[in-house]
Order: sequence, then C-alpha cells, then structure tokens
Amino acid sequence: MAFSAAATRILLTSDGLTTPLLQALVRGPLRARVGDVRTVGPTVLPPGLRAALRPDSTDDCLLRRARLLTVTGQPVSDNTVAARSGVDPRVDRAVADPSRPVGFALDEAGVMLRRRIVHVGLATWPDGTPCAAKTYTLDSNGRPLLCIRELFAPSVVDASLHTESRPG
Repeated sequence: MAFSAAATRILLTSDGLTTPLLQALVRGPLRARVGDVRTVGPTVLPPGLRAALRPDSTDDCLLRRARLLTVTGQPVSDNTVAARSGVDPRVDRAVADPSRPVGFALDEAGVMLRRRIVHVGLATWPDGTPCAAKTYTLDSNGRPLLCIRELFAPSVVDASLHTESRPG
C-alpha cells in the first residue's frame, strides 16, 4: 500500500516512538485522554491485537483505549493498547497511567522494549472516514509484551494512496 504523503509513509514505517512524530506534524505537544483501562481475559481483546500479542489462555491482559489530542483538543490519534499484565509492574503502571501517552510513560520508567511493526494500512476513523493505521508490538525477551493499534486522524495524517496512471 503506497501512501501519497511522505510524512504518512515515515510515520507508518518508523519503529521508534510515534508521539514525537505526531507532535512534529501538529507543531506542538500532545496529551492523552484515556477513555478506558481495564483488566480482561485474552479472549476479550480485539482479534488483531490478540493475534499479535499472543497471550496465554490464562494471562490477564490490560486493555486501554485512548486518544492523543492537541492542546486545543483536536484528535490526532485513536489508540488501543493491549498488554500482558503482571509481567513487568512498570509496564502495567505505564498502560494504566491516564496522564501520558504509553510510549512516554514507558520511556520515563526506563523500560526498553523492541518495537516490531505488525501491520500498516487503511482503517476507518470513528466518523467513518478512511484513515492511516499502524499496529505494532513492543517485545521483551523475544515475546510481545504490548500491542498497540493506532488510527491516525485524517485531518492530520494524509491517508490518500498513490495511484499510478498507466499509459492507454
């Protein structure tokens, strides 16, 4: 899938923190607005996140839904985070922290995890508009510890695709 905008391609292929890239796009800080954090069994996780996270059937998982917003309240991303709970208390605290983006909270706690992109492509923003999306895991000891799915606001991240014109 070839996105037209270079900024979109960079955002989707980067294996580093996404929030600083989004802050550069909006030219300002972002804040998290957490809608829900709860402990669930693995069967309750959204299927794509469950497949990427690969929890054991007996694992408790944290499920967080949040949005990143500009200082004026404009939504920039809509995020779903799933984590295997009880593996690292710093990770549990970062996922449960409603005041910060998860990546910033993990970084501040000194948690070093390997990022692995699982999927990039088009999805649907909550208003029904096509949007760019990215799903990735944060791995520890070769196993996913967190899985994050980010939908990017089409008003901020261009979701248009490059179309090649063929000679007739």
